[in-house]
Amino acid sequence: MNFRVFFKSFKFAFRAKKRVIPFMMVYAILFIVVSDGLISPNVLWYLLMALIVSTFYAILISQFRRRDMSVFKCIGWQNNDVMLLVIGEVLLVTIASFLLMLQVSFEIMGIVAYFFPPGVEVVNVLGPVADFIVIPAIPLFSTFFLVLGCQIPGLLIAQRRAMTVPPMKALREE
Repeated sequence: MNFRVFFKSFKFAFRAKKRVIPFMMVYAILFIVVSDGLISPNVLWYLLMALIVSTFYAILISQFRRRDMSVFKCIGWQNNDVMLLVIGEVLLVTIASFLLMLQVSFEIMGIVAYFFPPGVEVVNVLGPVADFIVIPAIPLFSTFFLVLGCQIPGLLIAQRRAMTVPPMKALREE
């Protein structure tokens, strides 16, 4: 595995802030909804939602990065190195959004604990919003690994697309 290319993909991902930041928010909401849904009896719908969103993002990256992939292939990069760019961006968005969601959850819990006396429960203070914020640790972390696993079909489709990009596409005017 070429770690230089993998870490370069993190820098490369933040150049596309118009796409990365909204999907970080989408993934953070996805983590909250799916981890809350793992507790409910209708788990299948939440798993399907995680699969669709995760696969869609990987396909979207491969679509937007087609020209970049062809440029890299034109200068001599291998298909595996080009694929590491896509994998790195997907992992960056997944991990960053999970940490963002976790941090916001901790901050809200800290504010509630700071401003209200110890006897007051979080559910009484936040009301129905507490169901989304107060999520047990096991469903929360299992959702993280579930979303990572759900990205595999999208990455396989993105890999197929990356391998079929002709290097000469970079030299054509569009």
